[in-house]
Amino acid sequence: MRFSWFSKETSSMYVARPADRADDLIYLHPDQSIPRGTKLTVRSDECVLFFREGKYIGKIDPGTTVQLDTANIPFLGHLLIDRLTDANHFICEVFFVRLSEKRFDTPRTELGQYKDLNSANVVAMHGSLSYTVRVTDPKVLILALGGQHAGAERNIETTFNGRMLNQLRAAVGQRAQRLPILNVVSNIDAEALSEDVKTLARSEFLTLGIDVGRVFDMALALDDASFALLREFGKQEAQLALQAKGMQLATNDGFAEFNMVQAQRAALEGLGKGLESGHGPLILGGMNLGGNLTGINRPPQRAAPPARRPGVLSSQIGYFIVTDRGEQGPYSARQVALTAISKGQGLGQLQIRSSEDAEGVSYPADAEPSILNEYERRRPPGARPPVNNASAPQTTASPSPAGAQQAFNLAFDGAARNGEIVASELSTLVQLAITFGLAPDPSAAEAQIRQLAQLRGVRILA
Repeated sequence: MRFSWFSKETSSMYVARPADRADDLIYLHPDQSIPRGTKLTVRSDECVLFFREGKYIGKIDPGTTVQLDTANIPFLGHLLIDRLTDANHFICEVFFVRLSEKRFDTPRTELGQYKDLNSANVVAMHGSLSYTVRVTDPKVLILALGGQHAGAERNIETTFNGRMLNQLRAAVGQRAQRLPILNVVSNIDAEALSEDVKTLARSEFLTLGIDVGRVFDMALALDDASFALLREFGKQEAQLALQAKGMQLATNDGFAEFNMVQAQRAALEGLGKGLESGHGPLILGGMNLGGNLTGINRPPQRAAPPARRPGVLSSQIGYFIVTDRGEQGPYSARQVALTAISKGQGLGQLQIRSSEDAEGVSYPADAEPSILNEYERRRPPGARPPVNNASAPQTTASPSPAGAQQAFNLAFDGAARNGEIVASELSTLVQLAITFGLAPDPSAAEAQIRQLAQLRGVRILA
């Protein structure tokens, strides 16, 4: 007996993807028994594949609504069953496959351990990304990856996320071999890194009937312990960089001049000690010590001076020696004392003005306790004590030729200690040569100094 109710047309039945499954990459229609004449709706962004007993039968293209009948779709004849149905039912699996791009998001995952190229520390990195895929061969995707069952969508998402994270690990590892880890996790190069991940993944996914569209929202980060480790190393590296910059600056002309002035100062102080022990005279009056660190050759400040207590001066105050030809200086208290000693003068014969006094104001050098103290400490044995009366008779002892030459040679050696003599040092040496009576005039003195420099292999940069 046949059941006549199976033979009734069921043209009112429809098969389509339900709205709540619209975003699925693969959707399997739950009923394998499809009445003949059923209307099938295929959206414009999907296609429909028919399988029976694990074998692919046929495909309906996007954007169509068709009535399932052998007259319209010839391959459906293979799906008809005659038993009990009068050939009015198709037994098959109907898969709806999305053809437009679908987005997947990976969870935040530990990518692995990487060695920092900069610090050699091993650090741990986390990462996540989003990406889109597009089906290029629906049949291959179902047969090779998704499977012919309702869980195909979950299988595909799990597989894709795992493979994309692996490709991200590989891309990060390649960059860590070329760049410091902090450069990698800064995400400043995320666009190029995304392209690397997409290139690696595409070569694998295309064989599965799917293509990687875009990789975006990539985020890389170190764990807290690794970040603290590299931050501490960065602080130490910054300190070393500052030290290296200081060493580099030390080779500049300003530092070279500073070192030269220090050498000159040491040489002149050595001459002062030699004079104190009676080994030779020292002339400081009118000397230019070279370089601007001493303040010589700088115009004196003309600001209104503060009230000054008589007889008390700070050790930081400079002094100008006042002569008929103008002012010379500023000098320290020691230099003023040595000037008087080198000229065989008493302090009362030197008129000075401190840097705190207004122009035009001068007084005897023996009125300053600091100058008087320096004079007493450095006065050669047998020399007359300072005379406080500028009009009192003085005895001036001229240095011997040998002593003059010795003093000049010491000054020359101090100036040429770095193998060079600059213009300010040359001017100082010229003044010394004339003062010691080693040359009659500046031209002759300079010629002799240049000749001496040539013999000693010293360059004159003037």
